[in-house]
Amino acid sequence: MFLKKIYYSTPSSFRKILQYFIDKLDNRIVDDFINTDYGNEYGISKIERKIIVKRILKILKNINSASSIQALVTLMKQILSIPKNSSGVIVECGSFEGASSCVLSIGAQLINKQLIIYDSFEGLPDVENSKPRLYPYLSVYGYYAKGMYSASLETLTKNLKLYGEIDNVIIRKGFFNKTLPKHKEKISFIFMDVDLSSSTKTCIKYLWPKLNNNTYIYTDDACDMEVVKIWFDKDWWNKNLSEDPPGYIGGGCGLPISNRYSSLGFSFTGVGSTCISSDFSSCFSVSVSWFNNALVMLSKSQNPKSTSISPRVRLSPFT
Repeated sequence: MFLKKIYYSTPSSFRKILQYFIDKLDNRIVDDFINTDYGNEYGISKIERKIIVKRILKILKNINSASSIQALVTLMKQILSIPKNSSGVIVECGSFEGASSCVLSIGAQLINKQLIIYDSFEGLPDVENSKPRLYPYLSVYGYYAKGMYSASLETLTKNLKLYGEIDNVIIRKGFFNKTLPKHKEKISFIFMDVDLSSSTKTCIKYLWPKLNNNTYIYTDDACDMEVVKIWFDKDWWNKNLSEDPPGYIGGGCGLPISNRYSSLGFSFTGVGSTCISSDFSSCFSVSVSWFNNALVMLSKSQNPKSTSISPRVRLSPFT
């Protein structure tokens, strides 16, 4: 994380230039999105996909975010792949200043769905502060603190108006343990960026039962093993949801969407009892058919020290 501190101590103009060249060198995911028929069911053309990419780049240029073009385009791919006959809303848990929110809102508008955003707008709650977060792939660990990643509702709203599609958005303010138990709508896609194990469990407990079958739930916490192991915790899933854990793709180093690693991963409804083991390798071995099917979109474009966590710094300044 020392290098990340150096990176984030440089002027934002320098970081934007550096990110621009990195994206130029590693644009497989973007090229795949433009040249493959994502959104074809909704009448979205190649020209329109190019426009979407330009909008995402504009979002990244103007909104403070640790997300990459690869990660945000991956989310857009998944939204445009939701079947047209699928009912339900899109849900985001944890919005920060709204970079991912704007992208999700554009996707929601394109497929005629609502986006519901849940955030406290107070940053992380005062829990798990003394527990180190383990990132074994990077051989680092760090600590969270109360108030990290806070952004105002006004900032989110302003960014949605400028760069997203706010008419398709519902914002529900409050900590997850207060707001999510009241969620009623069926869900066709979820994106979570909640950092904490306790927040992840709250989101799963109240939103998982609302997911349509064969639906994806993406998270931006793939490198935090304390969070990842929840998706394999049979005791917790049996106790809270009366079903076996679904497993998680991308744990440890994220989905292969950049030239190094990412913090993006996902789970999927419909796996059920195929992931009955808390052992990671066993769970993956029995989920091969799901894994192959779930990574079709990604595979098309593939060419086969203690520190504190700085605000809004993920595992890499580029993911």
